[in-house]
Amino acid sequence: MTKISNRLTAIFLIIALCLVINTMTASAATIPTPTIVESQGIAYNTAAFSLQIPMGYDCEIYRATEENGTYKHIDTLQQSASLIWEGLDNGYWQTDCENKKIVCLRSEDESIYIFYDGSLKFGKTYYYKVRFTEDGNSGEFSNVTAISPALDGADVTIFKGYANSSYKPKLYWDGIMGSQGYNVYRKESGDWKRVKTVKGARNLIYTDTTAKKGKLYSYRIRAYRVANRKTYYSAYSKPFKVSTKTPTVKGKYSKGSVYGPYLSIKELQDVKRAVQGFKLNYIKSGMSNYEKIEAAYDFMRNTCAYAYAGWQYNQANTAWGSLVYGEAQCSGYARGLKALCDAVGIPCYFVHANSKSLNPNHQWNQVKIDGKWYIVDAQGGYFLVSAETYRFTGMRWNTKNLPACKEDYFK
Repeated sequence: MTKISNRLTAIFLIIALCLVINTMTASAATIPTPTIVESQGIAYNTAAFSLQIPMGYDCEIYRATEENGTYKHIDTLQQSASLIWEGLDNGYWQTDCENKKIVCLRSEDESIYIFYDGSLKFGKTYYYKVRFTEDGNSGEFSNVTAISPALDGADVTIFKGYANSSYKPKLYWDGIMGSQGYNVYRKESGDWKRVKTVKGARNLIYTDTTAKKGKLYSYRIRAYRVANRKTYYSAYSKPFKVSTKTPTVKGKYSKGSVYGPYLSIKELQDVKRAVQGFKLNYIKSGMSNYEKIEAAYDFMRNTCAYAYAGWQYNQANTAWGSLVYGEAQCSGYARGLKALCDAVGIPCYFVHANSKSLNPNHQWNQVKIDGKWYIVDAQGGYFLVSAETYRFTGMRWNTKNLPACKEDYFK
């Protein structure tokens, strides 16, 4: 079964779930006539539409390439059969239809069904209609809905950016399926101006060599794809700020730093610029300490991958590995989180396991929120837990000079 990503699903569900679904005419003697409630292109090869299905009815799906053309039966949701529904993180349930051409999502209360057709060609429009069947009998067809695959079903996301050692902004972003390249736009003051076209779907890093030192720039990016001699664009990413000024964030950036005892001063300055990029874009005025540590934890989880090659490569046991290179082991995650916490004023300790631990080499953090201390393990996936909870992982550590973590944080 092919999973529909939560990112694509959320875009369509927000629209569908806000509708008042009371759309079918039925009587005790007839098969109801369905109504397609909402439809949308959500990716370069995918269309989605929603409707309500009464219990016990199968739903046949028909598709054409012209509104008044020939509609071909492409798949059936067989509610009368024993379907296997797989639970998703967003609270919905997913299954394949009979021919495995259409994927269906069902809300937990079974009030809405969403069908995904991921076999389409970009640049074309497709027409859909459905009907219910029961015991070999067919009802009337629904209304027809027209859907075109689209790049604007998902936004490009700039997730990291900072000035490199030459004070040139460096951007990292998540691409979207089906893109053929990306346009990068910059604004210092006044209007947005395109500064680069990055060709290709996999090159998702850009360094702005035309930027000047001592400036604050904003960037945004959108994807493009060409079909039938026409260029189609995704929505713009949210603006992302990069400062080419000398970084001023607080922290321990001298030789022998907890961020990496063997990092050079240049590498520590790289860390400082990366931390400044985080603070500029993820920390907002008025945020609580809980919101700050949550932002730092999420940033580490979302922008750093585990360094399977080993701690000895690419400074994977330092904050440089986690925040600059983007790969780290537990030590790099913990040192990187320490740097982020220092920059935003969250009291934080770097903690090392002792010889009694299941993994004596593991490292993590303790942070102070609202007057109490908690354990955070960004690499291991533990957020604001007590010492008692964390010991269930097999970890042991010397607590003599550390504040006690007495309880889990419940928000």
